[in-house]
Amino acid sequence: MLLKTLKDLLGGNCAARRSQASEFEQRQLRSAVAVLLADAERADLDINANEIRASHRALIDLLGVTETQAEELMVQARAEAVRLSSYFGPVSVINRAFSIPRRVQLVEHLWRVAYADGDLDPYEDHLIRKLSHLLYVPHIELMLARQRVRDAKGT
Repeated sequence: MLLKTLKDLLGGNCAARRSQASEFEQRQLRSAVAVLLADAERADLDINANEIRASHRALIDLLGVTETQAEELMVQARAEAVRLSSYFGPVSVINRAFSIPRRVQLVEHLWRVAYADGDLDPYEDHLIRKLSHLLYVPHIELMLARQRVRDAKGT
């Protein structure tokens, strides 16, 4: 009887810890994706409304957040992106949480942010290529994602 009670008590604590860890991991993932999108917005040193809308759509599509949550995430991410000194943290979180197809989706959304102002700046191009390399996205997938975005834009 005592052993069963002890197991139930410990089992409940483990489940609660897993739930807390899962919530923490989800917050970390949301923050990591938003920071990469914020960095893509500011890569050409000119953030416009189309880029902001593209970032919000990316968060909604990739993470299933609401428009309000996406806006809040991006406000926090823009402040964090300015202080970002390394991509190791956000990229590590994303690599653990996303499969290759999901990372390809993320890269495609990064291209959408870059092309949102109608022009691809060399800094935007460099950033997305670098991030796709860090995310272990195959080069062919990077280029196919870019072509899909360009075809949709008509450029």
